[in-house]
Amino acid sequence: MALIPLESELTVGPGIYCADVTYLKLSPSKAAAWVDCPRRYFYTYVEHRRSTRSWAHFSFGLSIHNALREWFDLGPDERTPDVVSDVMSGVWIDAGFKDPEQASHWRARAVEMVTAYVESLDPAFEPFSSERTLAFKADGFIVEGRIDRIDASGDLYSIVDYKTGKSIPDADEVRGSQALSMYALMVQRALGKECFGVSLHHLPSGQVVQWTHTQESLQRHLDRVSQIASDIVLAQDTWEGAEVSAEVSAESLDEQIRDDVFPARPSALCGYCDHWDVCTVGQGFMDRKQPWDGLAQEVGYSR
Repeated sequence: MALIPLESELTVGPGIYCADVTYLKLSPSKAAAWVDCPRRYFYTYVEHRRSTRSWAHFSFGLSIHNALREWFDLGPDERTPDVVSDVMSGVWIDAGFKDPEQASHWRARAVEMVTAYVESLDPAFEPFSSERTLAFKADGFIVEGRIDRIDASGDLYSIVDYKTGKSIPDADEVRGSQALSMYALMVQRALGKECFGVSLHHLPSGQVVQWTHTQESLQRHLDRVSQIASDIVLAQDTWEGAEVSAEVSAESLDEQIRDDVFPARPSALCGYCDHWDVCTVGQGFMDRKQPWDGLAQEVGYSR
């Protein structure tokens, strides 16, 4: 399989720069925000509204990711299941939980899940990297993201993504995951490594679901991301290029264009949206969820 050419003109990591050209930066979570609801994309990435609300299921998922990163950073002799509780104590995030008792319960659950997971690993196993941020330049935009884990077997590299939500993934989810395919392309383009294998490791169930892409299937994913990037650029250019006339106030024009190019797309996620307080469409579709409600629901962790 031929690798997509390495993008030598791109500086990988923080401070991405491409000479004299402005590129849209598009992470898997940013692309997902646009697909799920352009209005949420608008509030988050155009208006840059900040939310003061914390979600317990995000804290739970992030704590597990952080604990696994810290566990792999330990020396091989220290990397045992017995240290998971201490590692978790150093990275645990209790924001969004109902009370200390609830936070303590879910912290204990996180320790159980991570312990069971590391017990399933070969003690000699060493990932190529853990929590690695990579990026590559595509046609008119930049794809960037943070990869939970990159494994290597000889000259072959593969992507591992941890999942902590209730829903157990299946092969179709792994095959169709835009994020996983973009991570594989990041390894190819930014590191010049052969990477086609992707997998979701579902810690609550212990299930590992794998898929092996071809260069053609990765290109199809990239084509879809390219279309998303084009749609976003068109919407943002329309928003920024609007001209105010004497007949229409700036405020009215803003609302009209926002409704046209960043339409609200109500769904079951509305109650968990950081911008529910300012979105009348979301308010009319679903009541506001409590910060800890996602712990018992199939609301996955993503970034």
